[in-house]
Amino acid sequence: MTLQSSCRLAIYVSAAALLTASAAFFAVALGAPLPATTLYGQEEIASDVEAPDPGDPPVQPIDFSHARHVEQAQIDCQFCHAYARRGPVAGIPSVQRCAGCHQTILSEASEILKVLDYWENEQPIPWVRVHNLPDYVQFSHKAHIRAGFDCAECHGDVGRMTIAQQVSSLSMGWCVECHEENSASRDCLICHY
Repeated sequence: MTLQSSCRLAIYVSAAALLTASAAFFAVALGAPLPATTLYGQEEIASDVEAPDPGDPPVQPIDFSHARHVEQAQIDCQFCHAYARRGPVAGIPSVQRCAGCHQTILSEASEILKVLDYWENEQPIPWVRVHNLPDYVQFSHKAHIRAGFDCAECHGDVGRMTIAQQVSSLSMGWCVECHEENSASRDCLICHY
């Protein structure tokens, strides 16, 4: 086999693998089960990959209540999640932002003492992510906030949640349905680039 034919074969195999992977990605994203595939003459077991169920909320390092901050203190979501209107991620408030209020407000409460301990030790609070999208999805909070969407439309009524938890699947089908209902673009490159 010549070098040229070896390179050509490598390109064909790579292209076939890429096409197979792309078809599988879109099939799973649209909710279709993956069929068993044959790769290099060996049958592989189909994967039943599904969008994650919202499920139980994760255990957090601090017992933080969105309800107390939003419902009782009337703090707007974007006061703490300031990047939502400016960029792709909403952001988690810095320890400095939390300590800025809690050095004087409820500073003796046990959970607030944990916050202040992180502040004094110059350590970030190791929050556990509640809403997580796959790496191949490029979601922008900024675009949705500027289009007039309220945080609760995707995240549920977090303001009434004692513990933040995912309430929507955030699957591709869920997002596409919302785009259809709101006459938003369904161009793949809006979210996959």
